[in-house]
Parts: sequence; C-alpha cells; structure tokens
Amino acid sequence: MEQTLPEDHPDMLRIVQAAHRDLAPKPAQGEGKSLANALASALGKTPGCPEDLENIEFLVYVLSVNRAAGEIDDEAFERLLQRIETCAGRAELAARFADELEAEHGYEDET
Repeated sequence: MEQTLPEDHPDMLRIVQAAHRDLAPKPAQGEGKSLANALASALGKTPGCPEDLENIEFLVYVLSVNRAAGEIDDEAFERLLQRIETCAGRAELAARFADELEAEHGYEDET
C-alpha cells in the first residue's frame, strides 16, 4: 500500500482545508431543504454534491501519496492547492489524474 501523509501533517491539513474551502456548512435540521437545492445537488452542480465529494476524497488521497513520496515540489503543491479550492477545479484535476492513472497503469473507471 502506498504511503500517505499522516492526518495531522501540516501538508495534509492544507490539502483537506483547500479541498473543502467552497463547501457550505451543513444547514441545521430542517433548514435549507428546497427542491431547487436537492435537484442542483443531485445533478452535481454544487460544491458538496456526491460527485464533488468523491472528487475530494480522490484528490486528498492522490495529493497525499504524491506529496509523501516527494513527487510534488512546493511550487507545484501551492498551485494544486489553489486548483482544488473550487468544485470546477476539483472536477478538472480529478479527471486529469484519473486519465493519467489509466494511461500509466491501465486502470479503468468502474462506473
């Protein structure tokens, strides 16, 4: 298994914070439940929708593994942190990394 950064490592904390920067806090019980919000979330058009949460999990793992292995220098790390601050940036980066993994290792998306 690949080595990842420890959960309390400063770089891991920065990755997690950046990846969650545009997520709104969960509304209080009974608040924020509207048909429009439910549809937007289900269609994957809002930060925190199921697809975005999957991208966050994937990117946190990939960045953690590569940073732990020393494959991401400080300058590239800062640029990656900026990219993962938005839902659109996460989607683009996750797609790029998935394509690279597939090309390198022959992995295919299981969806």
